[in-house]
Amino acid sequence: MKTQKNPLSAGKEIKLSFSLAAIIYLTLGILMLLAPNTSRKLLCTLVGVGMLIYGLLHIVPSLLSKGEKSYTLDLLIGVSALAFGVFSLFNPTFLLNFLFTVMGVIIAVTSVSGLKRALNLRSFGFMRWWAPMLSSCATLLLALSVIFLPGFYGNMLMMAIGVLLIVEGVSDLLSIHFLSGHAKRVKVTYTVDEK
Repeated sequence: MKTQKNPLSAGKEIKLSFSLAAIIYLTLGILMLLAPNTSRKLLCTLVGVGMLIYGLLHIVPSLLSKGEKSYTLDLLIGVSALAFGVFSLFNPTFLLNFLFTVMGVIIAVTSVSGLKRALNLRSFGFMRWWAPMLSSCATLLLALSVIFLPGFYGNMLMMAIGVLLIVEGVSDLLSIHFLSGHAKRVKVTYTVDEK
C-alpha cells in the first residue's frame, strides 16, 4: 500500500522555531541599532540582577538544608553567581566585554548555520544562493571581530551587533521562505508492506 505524506508536516516545528529566532534577532537588532546606549545599560542591569537572583535561589535552599552534603555544590554555585552579579553591577565594562564575547560566539555559530543553509539553497537550484552566503560570511567576519576586540567599538559595537542581528534575521527568514516553498513542491512516497 502506498501513502503520500506532505514532507512539510514533519518540519513544521523546526520551521516555527527558526522563524521565531529570526524575528527575535530582528527585534533585538532594531533595538540595539536605534538605542545602543539604552540597550547596553539595560543589558548590563538585566544580566547583573539575573545573576543575583540566580545566586540567591541556590544559596537560600543550601543554607536551609542544615549542612547536607548534597547542597554543597549548590552553595558554591550560588555564591559564585551572586559574586558575579554584584561585580557586574559595579563594573559594567567587564560585564559588557564578557557579554559581547558571548554574543559574538553565538552570532558566529548562527552564521556558520547560515553558510550551511546557503549551500542547501545552492543544491536546490536557488539562483541567488550567493546572497545569503555573502551575508553569512560578512556576519561571521564581524562576529569574529566582536569576539577578539570586544571593547574596541563602544556604542558602535551595540549598533554593529544590531546590524548583524538584522542581517541574520532577514537572511534566515528568506532562506526559510524559499526552503518552505521548495518543500511544498516535493512529494515523498512511502511504501508500506502489509503482512
